[in-house]
Formats: sequence, structure tokens, C-alpha cells
Amino acid sequence: MNWSEWLSGDAQDNSTKLGLFASFCWRYGWRGGQRGNKYTTIQLKLASIRWYHKRYVGIELQHAPDFDVLMRGIRRLSGPLAKKQPITPAFLRLLHRRLDFSRSRHRLLWGAVLIGYFFLLRRSEYLLVESGRHNYCLAAANAYFADRRGVRVPFEAAVAVTIGLAGAKNDQFGRGAWRTMHATGDPVLCPMKALYHLLRARLALQRTDTPYLCVDLSAQEVSRTFKWLASIIGVAPRNYATHSVRIGGATALLSGKADGLAIKLLGRWMSNSYEDYPLLTAEATFGLSSRMI
Repeated sequence: MNWSEWLSGDAQDNSTKLGLFASFCWRYGWRGGQRGNKYTTIQLKLASIRWYHKRYVGIELQHAPDFDVLMRGIRRLSGPLAKKQPITPAFLRLLHRRLDFSRSRHRLLWGAVLIGYFFLLRRSEYLLVESGRHNYCLAAANAYFADRRGVRVPFEAAVAVTIGLAGAKNDQFGRGAWRTMHATGDPVLCPMKALYHLLRARLALQRTDTPYLCVDLSAQEVSRTFKWLASIIGVAPRNYATHSVRIGGATALLSGKADGLAIKLLGRWMSNSYEDYPLLTAEATFGLSSRMI
């Protein structure tokens, strides 16, 4: 069509082009899978286009009212957003039984999943993702055994694990964050066990010089393992992915009556959007009915 790759200051022209783009995404998606994107995904893509033009062209994109009508139609026709199921402590124990800890790769995966679970990590903060490694991915130098105050100590004297993140996708200024989680006393599910397995795996794989804590473990490998376990126990594999780890940690804290502010700070949410993550479990509602009479 000989269109410029840039949009203009003409609101009607922008509406035509953005409308065609949104319609294409809704009908076909963007990865050749012939599966259309949902409304929320299209909104994110449009926001990226607007930001890119503002950043590199210096224009604030405007659009005509008919574009709003189109987007409302796409929103109405988009199916409900399917949330991933949380990784529960029971799921983690089943995973632990199925893994072979004589295999260093299994040990690496187990340690990574536990670290992600206890620290409510986003997948890009500790795993290799499709687009590559982010510069804020958890470094080996920023994870250590600590005392109850978060000070580095030898493993024998440790009662906690401390990690430091150089940033996050919602941390545009790179402020970073340090978090400490203490030993649970559980022989399987414990942040100290997580770091121990990771360090042992790095040594066995001869990757102690790799700067990133989880070496080359990918989000795809973790997700594939979850789906494999889900199929074994008879639940829908599509309901489990790497995001299930962060949801699982937040859900466990909610069920354990953790303070909402503590969940927000631990997960490094910048707003109250964290409230959309946890699922309400039976344990979390225990005693509520007695308060209603």
C-alpha cells in the first residue's frame, strides 16, 4: 500500500491504520498460529505503538471516535481472560517426587522453581525467556545465605536467603530491590534448600562462572515440566506455565493470612494490581462464615 512505517498527526488516518492492525491481531494474532489475540493483548500492542511514536517521532497519536467503537466491539467479542492456575505446595511436593536429583539439570530446575515461588519472581527475573536474557535477571553474586538480618554468612550459620534484583520490567529507573526469606523448617519446601540445590547444580554442571544464578534454564523448559506433571496428575496442562509460580506464591501468602502490604512489597508490585494474582482457596475462607452470623 506504500504506507509509511510511521503514523501521522491525522486522527482519521491513524484510526484507519490502527484499526486495521487491531482487526488483524484480533483475527489472526501475530505469530502465524492463526489464533487471534484477546482485547488486553491488543491494548498492550497499541500502547507500545503510541509510546514508540512519542519517543522517536515526538508525536502524541490521536484517533477518531470510530476507532473507539471498533475497540469496544473487539472487547465485547473477546473471550474471558483465562488465568493460569497457581503452583500449590502440594503440586511442588509432587514435582519433587518426580524429579531425579542425581541429574544436575533436575536439581537446577527445582532450585529455580523454589526461588521463584518464595520470592514471587517474574519469569524474566530468573529465567531465560524468548527474547533473551534481561539485564535485571537474578545474578549469582546477588544471592547468598544470610542471618536473620539479611547479612551474608556461611551456609552452616545461615537461617535465611537474601537476593538482590537489579531492576524489573516495572522498575524503569533501575532502583532494584533486596529481599530476604527465612528458613521454613520444611525438609522440601524451603528457600535455603532452593539456593543450596542451585549452587550444587552449578557446580555439577561446571557453570560456576556463569553470572546468572539459574545458568541457562529457560522459561520454556520450566513450563514444559509443569505441563508434563499436570498431565500425569490428570489436570489440564494448559492451565500451568511459568506465571503459575508467581501466582502460587502470592496465593499461598494470602491463604496464610499474610498482610496485603507484605505481599505487595515482596512481589515488588507498584500498584494494587497484585490483588488480581492470588486465587481464593478454601483455606483462605476458613472462619469467614462464622463472622457472618
